[in-house]
Amino acid sequence: MIIEISEADIQHYASVTKDEAAIHLDAAAARKAGFEAPIAHGMYIMGLAQSLYMKEHRSHWIQSFSMRFEKPCVQGSTVYFRYNTWNDDQIQVMVTSDHGKIIAKGSFSVVEGITDI
Repeated sequence: MIIEISEADIQHYASVTKDEAAIHLDAAAARKAGFEAPIAHGMYIMGLAQSLYMKEHRSHWIQSFSMRFEKPCVQGSTVYFRYNTWNDDQIQVMVTSDHGKIIAKGSFSVVEGITDI
């Protein structure tokens, strides 16, 4: 799955979660912190990884999730979410930038059998 992380996406997430740290919303503050532009919240990226998987696997339910961030996801980036199945209930996810750099990687366990509501 491919998603572009827009300024509006980051602002909306910040508003909903009340996490309005300047590195997420203000270009000057992000540059001062060493980033080229505002960065997406880590929890936003992790939530997207889960939501995108669930959209394609509607009969699965995520029981646990672990993610490690390698680098920030800069506003305006095109982000790729790739999933690999380890076995029936373990899924590996890798999030990469449009330049192929790893943003985050993790895994989650799923249970199958949940039907659409």
